[in-house]
Amino acid sequence: MLYGVSLGPGDFELLTLKAYRILKEVEEVIVPGELAYEIVRKIREPKLVKIPMGRAEEVIEELSSELAEKCVEKDVAFAALGDVAFFSTFQKIAEKVTEKNKNVEIELIPGVPSFTSVFSKLKLFVNAPILITTPEFEEVKFKVVLKAKNPRKISETFEKDGFEVVQAEKIFMEGERICKPEDKASYFTMVVAWKGKCTL
Repeated sequence: MLYGVSLGPGDFELLTLKAYRILKEVEEVIVPGELAYEIVRKIREPKLVKIPMGRAEEVIEELSSELAEKCVEKDVAFAALGDVAFFSTFQKIAEKVTEKNKNVEIELIPGVPSFTSVFSKLKLFVNAPILITTPEFEEVKFKVVLKAKNPRKISETFEKDGFEVVQAEKIFMEGERICKPEDKASYFTMVVAWKGKCTL
């Protein structure tokens, strides 16, 4: 198994219990930089793999070849700052590993993202619609609607614009469901939409 473990915004105490457990249990932990190293070394000694600008593709190619063989028999974690599902080096590593060996199972462990934790730092309560994007916001490839009590109605607009759409209900809770958008859903439901190939 290959785990992508999210370390959160940089505070060791904001590491999730699940991330902590996996970092302790796996046979090897790999980190891509000094900041990640300093967090993980409080739990165990990780392997530091530097991914320098200009040589990133070469290093990722070598690392993914190693993991494509090793992770069939062993559990290895690649631990990175932030959330590994968001703009992470782990995406390229996971994609390369999957290309090289489809028998390797991959699991992503979410973390506390900076774009929500910043509101705690600012002592701001979010109680209205919010836009979280990047500087290239003219070409939005992902959309998330929280508290989606009428998923099918919401998804219709997205589908007309060429998005793939799912209903994600009670994520990481008992009764978790990911399905095609339905007419009605519970309070703990999101509509998630994306364009292009983004999933493993």
